[in-house]
Amino acid sequence: MRKLFISVLAVLFVLSMVAVTTVYAGPIQAPTKPFVFQNRHGAVTFEHSVHLKAGLKCQQCHHMWKDTSKPPRSCKVCHKEKSTGGVPKLYYMAHRSNHSCKGCHKAMKKAGKKAGPTRCSGCHKKN
Repeated sequence: MRKLFISVLAVLFVLSMVAVTTVYAGPIQAPTKPFVFQNRHGAVTFEHSVHLKAGLKCQQCHHMWKDTSKPPRSCKVCHKEKSTGGVPKLYYMAHRSNHSCKGCHKAMKKAGKKAGPTRCSGCHKKN
């Protein structure tokens, strides 16, 4: 009987630690440091904080992010340098679609809101 009681206590302790860890771990946080994407046309710096302050939600860019207990994957995981299997290439997703960086910046500008750059040199900075 004593062994059963100790086993039950041990299981309850482990379960409570898992629950506490889950609660205090909190949601995934956006990176605080800017990402710099090297590019032949000049480096592009992306700051999550600027986009969050503008009211964007993570899923607007990370549109395939379903398991929010894990960090989202980078754009380059799905969007390669060349289109594959019907997935648009990275260039298209950054410049040409309505879902793109440039497309969103243009839409914000058109709506009369503060917007990011829409010209090449606005994002691509030569060193």
